[in-house]
Amino acid sequence: MDFSYSEQQEMVRNTARDFAKNEIAPFIEQMEAEKRTATELIPKMKKLGFYGTQYPEEYGGIGATYLEYVMVLEELSREYCSIGAHISVNSLCAGTINDFGTEEQKKLYLPDLLTGDAIGSFAFTEPSTGSDPRAIRTTAVREGDEWVINGEKIFITNSPLPGTAVIFCKDLEMEEKVTCIIVPKDTPGFVPQKHISKMGMHGLEVADVVLDDLRVPYENTVGGESGRGNGFKILTTEISVGKLGISAQCVGMAQAALDESIKYAKEREQQGKPIAKFQTIQWMIGEMSAEVDAARYLTYATAFARSAGKNIMFDSARTRLFVSQAAHRAASSAMQIHGAFGYTTEYNVERIFRDMKLAEIYEGVNEIQRVIAASALLR
Repeated sequence: MDFSYSEQQEMVRNTARDFAKNEIAPFIEQMEAEKRTATELIPKMKKLGFYGTQYPEEYGGIGATYLEYVMVLEELSREYCSIGAHISVNSLCAGTINDFGTEEQKKLYLPDLLTGDAIGSFAFTEPSTGSDPRAIRTTAVREGDEWVINGEKIFITNSPLPGTAVIFCKDLEMEEKVTCIIVPKDTPGFVPQKHISKMGMHGLEVADVVLDDLRVPYENTVGGESGRGNGFKILTTEISVGKLGISAQCVGMAQAALDESIKYAKEREQQGKPIAKFQTIQWMIGEMSAEVDAARYLTYATAFARSAGKNIMFDSARTRLFVSQAAHRAASSAMQIHGAFGYTTEYNVERIFRDMKLAEIYEGVNEIQRVIAASALLR
């Protein structure tokens, strides 16, 4: 068992870190104020291959593994998590097509998704679904060689950005099983609503989407004819990878909270000396460092399992549960170390604390992750 990083992995990490510091950081203030993704970053991330890190070269990807993928997300999220999440959700869409699509669908849609020429969305959640796919109300009806889709999806990340979405629908001809359908976002009837105002993650564009008599070719069924009614399997597989992405984002935010705490503790003085000299501060930073490393190794282990072709449904639930809580504790400790200053927008820990909270909620609240993790042991 080798815990060292290869030369390629070190290069990937350093490239992502340098990009985050030199390219993302200057746009953070703008994204926080405008509550939009800085689209100026998209062609730059395209050039570096961030959209296709773990995907095959034949479709436009880099051909690396999920380990390199989580390293990229970690470093981007260490600077600004909204951009890490932007990449992660694009990968949910691309992963659906890569893992379950026909060869024709892969050749048609993956090249743009893996290069950033199209930004992907993953449309499952509805007002009444929560974590229950049986509650889906969006319908898909076949009319000749077309699907006709009607319904509403909520909290759809990247939906205002041009590209491609995969949409989970109740297939009325398949005993109301769930079918997943590929939909270009410029299709008439795909109507994003106003941006959702959020507590944090302001640089991540999220909006509800109304699907109004939307028509796409029947051949857009993910997996073709044999893929009809296969939506639940697709959902559980890809959401498992989504949780891996969230875990990587959490590692980045937790590391950022630790970085900020160390810097502040060395600079802030009380009683004529840096507060880093106080044992209470040392305890908090020591505990933070242990949890950050534990979170990182657990995330990397899950990424390694996914790269080896293992089903990570249970692994990713445990990982997401632990790592999101570790990020929460790290952000909270960082705020305590900063004292009243940590509660102000002058310091980054205030933003990290707001951004971090979403990681315990989206793509399945932590309560659901506990149930999934336990089910592997109790069945």
